[in-house]
Amino acid sequence: MPHIDTHALGEQMLSAIKTPLQQHWNAVRPFAQTEMQKLALTALQIEVGQKDGSLNHHQAEILLQMQANATAAVLTSIETIGMIAAQNAINAALGVLKNTVNTAIGFAFL
Repeated sequence: MPHIDTHALGEQMLSAIKTPLQQHWNAVRPFAQTEMQKLALTALQIEVGQKDGSLNHHQAEILLQMQANATAAVLTSIETIGMIAAQNAINAALGVLKNTVNTAIGFAFL
């Protein structure tokens, strides 16, 4: 049974990206909420896939990077947000996500 609460993880990542995006928060918030939920669902996929053996470490890294790239594309498409702010936000979210996945599966997987 999965341990990752995708709603809570999405909210934690949303909180983590608020600081790097603070000056753009009003414009980015609706997009950020959706993207953090997508990242949270990716974390759940990784947890389940690792536990049932359907996803190895390399595949998990690819899956996570694909979603991170998609999130970066969404964030940088908002006119006021630059690449550096978007990357800082994604890095903050991924730090939360990786800690959550590693805790859920019981060892440093990501």
